[in-house]
Amino acid sequence: METFDELYYREPYTREFDASVVSCEPADEGFAIELDQTAFYPTGGGQPGDRGTLSVGAGEDSLVAHVREAISGDGAGEVIHLSDISLPVGASVHGSLDWTWRRDNMDAHTGEHIVSGIVHALFGYNNVGFHMGERCIEVDFDGVLTSDDVLDVERRANAAIREDVSVEALLPSPSELAAMDYRSKKDHDGQIRVVRISGVDSCACCGTHVSSTGQVGLIKILRMTTKKKRTRLELLCGRRALEACEAAMAALRDTSNFLTVGDEEVPEAVRRLSAERDDLKHQLKQAGRKQIDQYVATLAPEGTVAVCCLPGLDVEDLRYLCERVLEHTCATVCAGISPTGDGTRIAYVVASSDADLRPACKELNRRLDGRGGGKAQLVQGSWTSSSDAALTAIRDVLG
Repeated sequence: METFDELYYREPYTREFDASVVSCEPADEGFAIELDQTAFYPTGGGQPGDRGTLSVGAGEDSLVAHVREAISGDGAGEVIHLSDISLPVGASVHGSLDWTWRRDNMDAHTGEHIVSGIVHALFGYNNVGFHMGERCIEVDFDGVLTSDDVLDVERRANAAIREDVSVEALLPSPSELAAMDYRSKKDHDGQIRVVRISGVDSCACCGTHVSSTGQVGLIKILRMTTKKKRTRLELLCGRRALEACEAAMAALRDTSNFLTVGDEEVPEAVRRLSAERDDLKHQLKQAGRKQIDQYVATLAPEGTVAVCCLPGLDVEDLRYLCERVLEHTCATVCAGISPTGDGTRIAYVVASSDADLRPACKELNRRLDGRGGGKAQLVQGSWTSSSDAALTAIRDVLG
């Protein structure tokens, strides 16, 4: 399409525009519409496509849910607007972008360049993966960063924002390109578009960006993960970063109010509560063990198999119960079971002083729809069964 005008590149701050419909074909549960010019950016370079509306006069607005680029038969790129209704070929249309979505993506893409440029300058790592999602931006680097490194990068990125340096989209000639130092994840044919952020980064890129770093407003790195000598950063830029900080501050204020301490005292108050909780859990565990000891002291099993059914015990408590029974009674096998509150599942531990319990465990799991296993003299797991059915099966299998 020789006369096609890429307004999203030439005038990236365009929110509304007028165009003519070149073609309209059924596609993807809607219609694929081509225009003679568009401000809608098509998905590409890690950046999602724009969305918005196309309207013809006073008629129904066409909802543009997605924009992508397609290659025509002559090799030229075509921008396809995926719409919910058909528009007549030759009609004049008025396009309106979802500007919040576009501006978020412009801020995000510029912020990613700032962060990637700083990481490359400081550590020599390359951006080897980039995704802009609804929630955040994910950037993968081919090297390991520490948490201190990431904090330093974030501080430098926001310093670059405060400097408010220019962001330019350049179309260098082959000779100019050969003399430029710029980042690129892959080789490109034809005209290369280089986005240059003064003093921060130069990178081959086909996305949309703001005109100066100050317009990004804020960059916040949410988290860092490392795997196989690579580092992934999740970050937010602009409005989304501000909203995340506002939400974090609101959560901090709610927590400080709940704990009746100042905001700055929340970490210490939480650590204190955690220590108190751990102490109470230990006391509760000790009280539970004392009750188990008292129970075992009154136990007089008939024969060599002891079966104990006590509600409210976890597997660790059941192991302790079986150990105590084998130590303080004449039983050589102890089956400890504890039904859940709704009575649909039963936790179990079976221990022996001399027998291999694995065949019995397999049979009990088969009868009681259970799972679990273990060593020869100690097996554990759970059954989907009633207590009565479990007790009957234990007596049948263990004797």
